[in-house]
Amino acid sequence: MAITEKLKRRTLSPSSWVLPKEESCIAPEHVWSNKDMDPAPEEHRRWTGWTFFTYWISDVMYPAQWATVASFVGMGLTWWESCLAILVGGFLVAIVITANAYIGAVLHTPFAVTSRATYGYWGSKFVVFSRMVIACFWLSINSWSGGVFVSLMIEAIWPQYARLKNSIPASQGATSRDFLSFFLFWLLQLPFVFIHPSKLKWVFNIKAILVPVVAIGTLIYAVKKAGPLTSVALSSPPNRVPAGSKRFIAFMYSVTATQGTWATLSINVGDFSRYCKKPSATYVQMFAIPILFSVFSIFAAISAACLNTVYGTSDSFYQPYDIIALWNTSAGGRAAMFLGSLIWALSNVTTNISANSISAANDMTSLLPKYINIKRGQMIAITIGVWGFAPWKVLSTATNFITFMASYSIVLAPIAVLMAIDFFIIKNRKINIYELYKPKGIYRFSGGWNWRSYIALIVAIAPNLPGMISAINDKVDIGNIRYIYMISNIAGDLFAIIVYLALNKFFPAREAQSEIAIHDLKDFSPSNSFSDQGQYPITSYSGNIDGPPNESMERDNKNGVNRLRSDSDEKYTV
Repeated sequence: MAITEKLKRRTLSPSSWVLPKEESCIAPEHVWSNKDMDPAPEEHRRWTGWTFFTYWISDVMYPAQWATVASFVGMGLTWWESCLAILVGGFLVAIVITANAYIGAVLHTPFAVTSRATYGYWGSKFVVFSRMVIACFWLSINSWSGGVFVSLMIEAIWPQYARLKNSIPASQGATSRDFLSFFLFWLLQLPFVFIHPSKLKWVFNIKAILVPVVAIGTLIYAVKKAGPLTSVALSSPPNRVPAGSKRFIAFMYSVTATQGTWATLSINVGDFSRYCKKPSATYVQMFAIPILFSVFSIFAAISAACLNTVYGTSDSFYQPYDIIALWNTSAGGRAAMFLGSLIWALSNVTTNISANSISAANDMTSLLPKYINIKRGQMIAITIGVWGFAPWKVLSTATNFITFMASYSIVLAPIAVLMAIDFFIIKNRKINIYELYKPKGIYRFSGGWNWRSYIALIVAIAPNLPGMISAINDKVDIGNIRYIYMISNIAGDLFAIIVYLALNKFFPAREAQSEIAIHDLKDFSPSNSFSDQGQYPITSYSGNIDGPPNESMERDNKNGVNRLRSDSDEKYTV
C-alpha cells in the first residue's frame, strides 16, 4: 500500500520528485546545483597521460569501432585505404578532443558547466541536450549489438533458439528472438551501469586482454577462409570503387564518418579530463587516438575484405557478430562462437558504462538539477535512452551505419570546435569559473545566450543539411553541394571558426572577457604573475561569492574587460 501511495503521489504531484538541495562549494546559494557539477576537488585529480592512453585502449576496442572500418571496406575501399581513412579522421578528431580535454584539465569543471563560457548560461542547455541525446542513442545501439551477441551465445548452447517463433512484422527488420536477446542483454547490463567505473577496473582490464585475442582470431579465420583469394581481396576487391572522383568521395566520406564516431566525446571529454593532475596529461591523445584507431582497424579491414570476397557480398560482414555467426559449424566452432560473443558483449558493456550512461546522466543532471541526480539520470538513460530509439534500423546495413555517423556529427563537430576556439583565442585562456555558476554572471551574454556562437553554429550546419537529406533519401538530387557534405566535419568546422572569429572581431562580447584567469577554488595573493604550474595567474578574489552577479568585478571601460579588485583585506572563503 505504501508503494502504491508513493507512486500515486509522484504521478499526480510533480513537486514530489524534487530532490533535496545539495550544498555547492561554488554555485550561489539561490542556484540549484549539486556536488557533481562542482569543479573536481584536488583529491580526485588522479588522471595522468597513461590513464588517457589506457582509457583509449579500452574504448577503441568495441564492436562499433570494428564496424566503422569494416563498413568502409563494404563501401568499396581497399583494406589499407580504409585504415588510412581511420588514421586521417582519427588525427583530425584528436586535435579537437585534445583541445577540449586541455580545457577540462585546466578548469576542472564538467562539460555542461564549461560550455557556458561559449554558449551562455542558458544557451549551453541546447548543447548539453544534443550531447545527451546522442549519448543515449549510442547506449541504445551498443545495447542492441550486445543483444545480437547474446543470441549467438544462446544458440551456441541451444541451437533451437535460432528457430524461435517470430511474431514481429518483417517491416521492422528484427525478430522476436532479436528483441528477446536485446532485453536479456539490457537486463544483464543493468547492474553494471550503476557501479562506478573505478570499481570495475578488473572488467576493463579483462576486456583489454581478451578483445585483441578475439580480433586476432577473427583475422586468422577470415584469411584462412579466403585462402588463395586473399591477395585479390586485399588488392582488388570485387566491389572496388572506380578510380577518380568516386574513390576520393568514398574516402572522404570515410574520413568524415571516422570523425563522426567520436564527435560526442570531442564535446564532453572534459568530463574525464577534469580529473587530470596536470593539463599536459591530455597531450598523449594527439598520438594515441589515431595510432590506436589505425592498429585496431587493420584486423577489421582485412577480415571484412576477405569474407566479402569469399561470399561475394559487400554488406554482410561489417559487424563482428556477422563473422562470429559463421563459426556455428561444429562443437569447437560453437564453443568459439560462445566465447567470442561473450567477450564482444562484455566490450559493449564497458563502453556503455564509461562513455555513454554516465555522460548522459551528467547531462541530465545539469539540465534539471532540481529533479535529476546521477542515479536518476542513469535510470532514465538505461531505460528511455535504450528503448526509446530504433537501433535495429541504424545497424541494418553498412550504408545506414555510415549515414548515421556522418549525419549527426554535422551538429556536434562545430559545437566542439567552437568551445576550443572560444577558450584559446577569444577568451585567451582566461576563464572565471565562479562566474560560470551565476545565471546573471559575465557569461550571461544576451538573455543567457551567446548569439555569436549560435549564428556560427547555424552557418556551419546549413550547408550540410542538403547532403544529410540526400544521404537519408538518395532520390533527392542536391547537385554539387554533395561535395561539401563529403567533408561535412571539416567544412562545418571551418565555417564555424571563420564566422565566430569575425563576429567576435566586430561585435565583441566585452562583458565576458576577464583580465585575470580564475581556474581553481583557491584564495590568491594579489599578483599578475603565473603560478609555478603555469595554469593560472595568482590574484586575490574579493567580494561575496554568493552575492549579486558581478559584485566581485570592477568594470574597466577603457579596455572593455572585467578587472578583479586586488583588495587583499577582502577574500573569498571557499
